[in-house]
Amino acid sequence: MRKFTRRVVAASLVAGLALSCAIPANAQSPTLLRMNMVVSNQDKTFPLWQEFAKELEAASKGTLKVEIFPSESLGKTVDMIDAISRGAPVLQDSDPSHLSNYVPDFSTFMAPYLVKKPEDIGKLWASDTVKDMETKLAEKGLRVVTLVYFGTRHLLSNRVVRSRADTSGMKIRNAPTKMWNEVSKVLGGNPTNTAWSEAYSALEQGVADGVEAPLSLLYSSKLYETRPNISLTGHLVATTSILMSQKVYDSLPADAKNAIDTVGRSESAKRIPKIQALETEFRKTLEDKGIKFNEVDKSSFLEAAASVPKSFPEWTPGIYEKMLEIEK
Repeated sequence: MRKFTRRVVAASLVAGLALSCAIPANAQSPTLLRMNMVVSNQDKTFPLWQEFAKELEAASKGTLKVEIFPSESLGKTVDMIDAISRGAPVLQDSDPSHLSNYVPDFSTFMAPYLVKKPEDIGKLWASDTVKDMETKLAEKGLRVVTLVYFGTRHLLSNRVVRSRADTSGMKIRNAPTKMWNEVSKVLGGNPTNTAWSEAYSALEQGVADGVEAPLSLLYSSKLYETRPNISLTGHLVATTSILMSQKVYDSLPADAKNAIDTVGRSESAKRIPKIQALETEFRKTLEDKGIKFNEVDKSSFLEAAASVPKSFPEWTPGIYEKMLEIEK
């Protein structure tokens, strides 16, 4: 029933967005792409996406116009990706776990400790292994415009966590997906599924004991008000992507395609120092709020992470090892 409802929602979105974004008869008029962001317009990364949109327009030589919509105001991410796969002229902010619904191998990007540093994201994206994933994704109607560093995720809790033994019995909030459950297990805790919008109340009411996220989200969501310690587990060098319809891309003029390809690819490296600067800023801000940071011995976490592929028989055999090899 849920899949049927989602198909109906997607069909309605495609029809409505296609109508509102239709290419005018005047061939000189730009194609309108609406960019649906998860972050709010108050988030400090939002201006970076505004810059990205302007760069796309400028590089397209007048063939593209990009309008940004914060806080999923066009629709929920899952519904929008479904609509995009069917031809909606939308750019969607999404982490790779959503892509795994179409090509399972994409969830390797979210495997704890697989990506070692922000620069690895661009290296993986440029590899033949990930290009093969993109070919399969195109067959499902989706195209990756860019993959960028979003921030390194750490653990907020009442405990000073120095090894995996310190999280025994801890209820760690995570999104209700298979990979996010594995993240909490690698951290040594018990996966506790709640929506991100419910994370604050889950911590406040004791439904969850801890939560993992980049420093930017721990601050902007005010989760730091509920727990005093951030243990620097660094378990996920997180990436986010911008997706578009392969059908829409194929319909664009050469200048628009070139803009999407060149601006999207270059953004991967350009974004890293900007996010790292924000991380430094957020750490100081959180310390000023009284949050204590502590270093972690990662050896026990890394040992647990090595067994993650066993939980994903749907992955192409050897894909996890190939991704590790690419980073060397």
